[in-house]
Amino acid sequence: MNAQQLMELVRSSLVERFPDVPFYRAEQKKLEQPRLEYRLVAVDFTRERSDRFVRMYTLEIRYVPMNDKYADEQIEGLFEALETIGSGETLCRASELRWDTDDGIPRMRISYPVRTVQPAAPGVLMGTMNQHVHAESVR
Repeated sequence: MNAQQLMELVRSSLVERFPDVPFYRAEQKKLEQPRLEYRLVAVDFTRERSDRFVRMYTLEIRYVPMNDKYADEQIEGLFEALETIGSGETLCRASELRWDTDDGIPRMRISYPVRTVQPAAPGVLMGTMNQHVHAESVR
């Protein structure tokens, strides 16, 4: 799973939970309220063994409420929507969900670990070896 696929799963989960709230990239600088904004903060790539890796995607989600509402009123709904995303083969569970503020602006940071297996590179496989043992006669 790549970053775009992960973001699509996040978007789908948020649209299901908050169908009337638009979802934008933070860089788009939309002004409508309420709205959800997101940005990919970091991607860490760690080798677990020779053929297995873990990609840790860290996202930031901001819920911008109507002027007379508070963003922290949506914490539980955001946690529920983002704790587990996707289904079946694309199921992904957050390893960390954190609500905090950045200069007074509420935000949620979520980390999703995605394990991948890299197929072995084609190469020369070991052939077979025939071994014959000749016993000498003992007198």
